[in-house]
Amino acid sequence: MATCNVYHDKRREKKKGLYPIKIRVTHERKTKYFDTVFAVKEGDFIKIQTGNRVTDELRKVKIRIEKLLKKAEEVIWDLEYFDFEAFTIRFKDTGDRNDLIYLLRSKAKRLKEEKFLSNSNLYAQAANLLERFVKIEKKSSKLLIRDLTPDLLKSFQRWALNTNYIIEKNRAKKERKYSVTTIGMYLIRIKAIINGQIEAGLMRAARSPFGKGKYIIPKSRVSKRPLEKQEIIAIANYETADPKQIFARDMFIFSYLANGMNFFDIFMLKWNDIKNDAFYFVRQKTSSKLPDKKIRVFINQRIQHIIDTHGIKKENNPYIFDIVPARADLETATKKIRTQISLVNLSLKQIARALNITQEISTYYARHTFATMMHELGASLYTIKDVIGHEDIKSTQVYVSGEKKERLMELQNRLLEDETI
Repeated sequence: MATCNVYHDKRREKKKGLYPIKIRVTHERKTKYFDTVFAVKEGDFIKIQTGNRVTDELRKVKIRIEKLLKKAEEVIWDLEYFDFEAFTIRFKDTGDRNDLIYLLRSKAKRLKEEKFLSNSNLYAQAANLLERFVKIEKKSSKLLIRDLTPDLLKSFQRWALNTNYIIEKNRAKKERKYSVTTIGMYLIRIKAIINGQIEAGLMRAARSPFGKGKYIIPKSRVSKRPLEKQEIIAIANYETADPKQIFARDMFIFSYLANGMNFFDIFMLKWNDIKNDAFYFVRQKTSSKLPDKKIRVFINQRIQHIIDTHGIKKENNPYIFDIVPARADLETATKKIRTQISLVNLSLKQIARALNITQEISTYYARHTFATMMHELGASLYTIKDVIGHEDIKSTQVYVSGEKKERLMELQNRLLEDETI
């Protein structure tokens, strides 16, 4: 393990018998010296070291030197795998790799270049909100990783949940408060940066502010139940002359029948994805980790009817549904799709009110309800995981974690049921 101490460098006199005080760091028989701003005579250095007969001026130097030595010791302890380059960056607080906000924005930039725009936006938004917080709390635009503590994260959470942001809706600006869900999504990205530092050996796992007994990322307590089967059927059979509602109804049912397919993936479907009686697609959300995971969806009569009704074949445009322009790049496609999803959600809420469905439904409900219905029909969690395209089983468990009240009451009543009678 690396070691450090205070060193009086007498190899070269500065002036008037003054020699610089340095922090000496040694690792595997290699030594480097790090400058401080202090230079003293040999006798004064001995006084600083022993604490005997120190003047007020030397006492101030002694306190500053002890702080620098303590900082060097902490940096050495923080580094999982010591190397002088990492130590220099952390000890001198030079370079943006110490700044959490810079690291969040760098990650956002890389993700954007790799065409993962949604995740890129979340990293960028996390950086922006964190910067707002530290400007208020620390009067700085930077947050050094070593200053990220459980208490600071708790303060950030409290502040963020009482902070407004502006959205533009129908050309009008409205103020909204950040939700627990949104703050949680930002904090997950902050935690990912910290985990990256640990994996790179730039930080000990023990120094992470996240985890049991430290800071736990909040989860929303709002429980969104899936729709009942009767509600899904009511939506499927809903009659309207409004073309926007017709489109929203049909796309919602398409998603529900097509393995709970995400609307982004629906609007990115191409005609050549159809092979005989099925179509195949790779989830955009997990495409970086599961690039070869193709999900198969069988085309039943209702799905075929929706494709026939809303699918448009245009020359040089490969997409089934006329949302994404031909030859659009991913950023343009994402903007078009997000706009369309907002319009669909607006129409879905109108349909729900007309059908006396009390939930504020959105496109997400089709996916959640599909998973729940499959579970109730007897499909295993692993089957649901595969057809819905989850990366791991934990995500699927969240979708189908709750049994219905009626089912629980039935099981309870059977606990003392005498099957011999």
